[in-house]
Amino acid sequence: MPGPLAIVAIPAILTAIATGIAELIKFLVRRYTARTLIAGIFLAAYSGAMLIFINSANSQFAILLSSLPTNSFSQAGLSLIPNNAITCASIVVGAKVAQMTLYFAFGVLRTKMKAQ
Repeated sequence: MPGPLAIVAIPAILTAIATGIAELIKFLVRRYTARTLIAGIFLAAYSGAMLIFINSANSQFAILLSSLPTNSFSQAGLSLIPNNAITCASIVVGAKVAQMTLYFAFGVLRTKMKAQ
């Protein structure tokens, strides 16, 4: 008997979760401005895109290195790329994200100081 009762309760649980998420979004919009939320969503999307790019570049390098002949000039050229090139690129992009966040925070602070 517990099986059918659990199936009946699933829509109520999903409705409660959706209501909770909607209330959380309303609270965040009231607590913070929409501009700040959009910037946070942008930073999250940018960070996600950065991770996807880094993983795809890393996998493409691995595929390229495995498909080249052993004594080719292309493999010799690719051997000049350091082993931690992907890590270095991710650090640079992460620093740019941090810089953008800092500049955005300074802009918000400057706007708030002018408003007072």
